Amino acid sequence: MTKKLFLFFFFIFLVQKSNSQETEPLSNIQKKLYDFEAVQVKPEFTDGKAKFVAYILENFKKTKTGKNFKGFISLNFVVEMDGSINEVVFNSDIKNKAKQDFKNVILKSPKWLCGEHEGYHVRTKVDFNFDII
Repeated sequence: MTKKLFLFFFFIFLVQKSNSQETEPLSNIQKKLYDFEAVQVKPEFTDGKAKFVAYILENFKKTKTGKNFKGFISLNFVVEMDGSINEVVFNSDIKNKAKQDFKNVILKSPKWLCGEHEGYHVRTKVDFNFDII
């Protein structure tokens, strides 16, 4: 019994130790949010802008508001260091329900190739515009 108890606590200790590994702190370069034009390597959707628009249209058209929606969409968002999208802000005037549906589709998109500056992955603000005809 004592041996089993010892092994149990040893296992708990190993799990705790592996979960508490310290991550490398961010450099001063990584702490900033960069504009698209300011970074040395621009963030991009894996297969390019046309594929990102196709992804948005395909998934937005599946929503109630997307079925008959037409118009110009202007927005910006942040591509994070891991390639995920965050902080979606619309610059065009569209109804709240459509805005929320667009935002949900964009936030669930496949990861991007993130921006890089001075050899570091960085958070980058991207302006994005397209028409839905």
